[in-house]
Amino acid sequence: MMTTTTRLAFTFAVALLACSLFTGAASAAEINPYMGAPVTLGKAPNGAITNKKLLDRIDEVAWTKPTIEQPAEGIWTLGGYGLAPISIIDTDEGLIAFDTGDTKHDGEILLEAIRTVSDKPIKAIIYGHSHTSLGAAVLAEGNEDVMVIGHPNLNSVVEQNLRSGGAPAYFPEIGPYLTARMAIQFNVYMPAEGPDAYALPTNLPENMDSAFLPVNTPVQDEQEMTVLGVKMQFLTKYGTDDKVHTAVWLPERKILFTTMLWLSPPQLYSLRGDVFRDPREWIEGLKQARDLRPEVLISAAARPVIGQDNVSRTLEGYLDGASFVLDQTLRGILGGKGPDELRHWVRFPEYLDEVPNNLQAYGEVSSYPPAIYYQSVGWYNNDAANLKPLAPIDEANRMVPLLGGRSAVLAATTAALDKKEYAWAAQLVNYLYQLDPQDKEARKLKAEALRQMAYVSTGANDRAHLMSQALSLEGKVTLARIVPPAPATISASPAVFVDYFRVRIDPSKSGDTDSFLQFNFSDGTSAGLHIRRAVAEFVAEPGKHIRKPDLTVAMSGETWAKLYLSQVTPDDMVKDGSLKVTGDPAEAARLINLFDRYSPQKAIVIPPTTLIQGHP
Repeated sequence: MMTTTTRLAFTFAVALLACSLFTGAASAAEINPYMGAPVTLGKAPNGAITNKKLLDRIDEVAWTKPTIEQPAEGIWTLGGYGLAPISIIDTDEGLIAFDTGDTKHDGEILLEAIRTVSDKPIKAIIYGHSHTSLGAAVLAEGNEDVMVIGHPNLNSVVEQNLRSGGAPAYFPEIGPYLTARMAIQFNVYMPAEGPDAYALPTNLPENMDSAFLPVNTPVQDEQEMTVLGVKMQFLTKYGTDDKVHTAVWLPERKILFTTMLWLSPPQLYSLRGDVFRDPREWIEGLKQARDLRPEVLISAAARPVIGQDNVSRTLEGYLDGASFVLDQTLRGILGGKGPDELRHWVRFPEYLDEVPNNLQAYGEVSSYPPAIYYQSVGWYNNDAANLKPLAPIDEANRMVPLLGGRSAVLAATTAALDKKEYAWAAQLVNYLYQLDPQDKEARKLKAEALRQMAYVSTGANDRAHLMSQALSLEGKVTLARIVPPAPATISASPAVFVDYFRVRIDPSKSGDTDSFLQFNFSDGTSAGLHIRRAVAEFVAEPGKHIRKPDLTVAMSGETWAKLYLSQVTPDDMVKDGSLKVTGDPAEAARLINLFDRYSPQKAIVIPPTTLIQGHP
């Protein structure tokens, strides 16, 4: 039990902390470019209107066009050819590649560029990151003896990503939803030229095929090895957005290859959604890099940094930026701030903002504190008034009359736009949009607010989401809500997608159903769904389930893919014999029809290559 003295001391300490946290700070709106703070706009080479701060500083940390640099004798870095650069080390025995590109297509472009500086074969490949391992077979040029070095867990991570239902997700069942958001993030819907174009070319490649080569030489943390005559030490303990990161230290030359340093502050949250990125791990990795005292730092996510003092200064400023975001977020939580307050409160002081790699060119820091809050505290901000919030549509129904009705909200939105208070304009008009998404005037004003926010943003991810939704509101593009997996992915692992299918059960249809449906696939695998009213329990091993199946359906993986993607109906497949039923065929069809179908109203089903090549 807390004594009176302890209680008083506790109360005083809390009051003192709150006072120290929240006095003397400038209003967020005074420095918020989305709320009228002064911003100078410029024009990118492709005509994109964007924040001039981005244009003035981006060339210092990133490439906006294909470029080959030589940061040290016998080492080339190739940037601007894809989403991430790669590096090549020249040796008497052949070439060593550090990373290989995000796709087979990247590998083809990169190999062509490599051949402009060397005709030696690539005899060793090092994966610094799982995402940049998919062009390897192209670089190997058919050499089956190529040494492929990487984190011990990299193969399993890549294989899981390749056979999953979409972009990496904490719950893989929602991968298709994150894939659709990934398409937005990587500029699929934005024009290549003109004022609304992407300002930075963070584009998905046109062809997403993989040329992955499995790691055949796994390395442990601090393991030393000589590769093609080059003495190396491998560092695998810490990760970034990727948990199978490998840094390479050349002790004799004091050169470090890493993915810890990006062109932008550590992206602790991705707007597309992803698994949590623990800032502590990234921070410890940066400390490790700093303490090696490299004379050359070659990053797989930014331009190389040359000179020991310059590397130390860059790493320390970048490390301090990451530490600042984490520590000030936690400090704000201790002071009672919730996620929406933290996004405005945690902002770089000027000296950290001036660190070259702290340019908020990829993601913007305001997105990160809420993610840390949700991971550490959950959604509830400790204000009981927000414990039972109204549904958005109910709030809009009450707010619009309170604000004076539709005409008054439109007028207030226009006034906010005139004052360059774009975020406020978007929030106001969103009430009308909630009430009627087809309201032409509301759509027009919301699109304009989002477009102006895109223009003043520096973050490529932020611009992509803002501008893509503006273009959608204007009817210029159609944004996919979800992007289902390719049929080949489903047919390769049919049981996995029986598991994912369970989340599509519609309780309004399933009623009092209690039935165990077993799926037998032509590859010899089986799985089941035990439908109990509103829940479908996935059964990985039907023979061990608590009851025998009521019905069994047998099919090929290809047939299941068609059913899963709603390309055919179970009734039609029963009729044509591609779905063989043991039991009542009509009941089997009814059970499968209890699950949501993909349809134009609920999703846009497009093959990945179509999604990449054009606007769906």
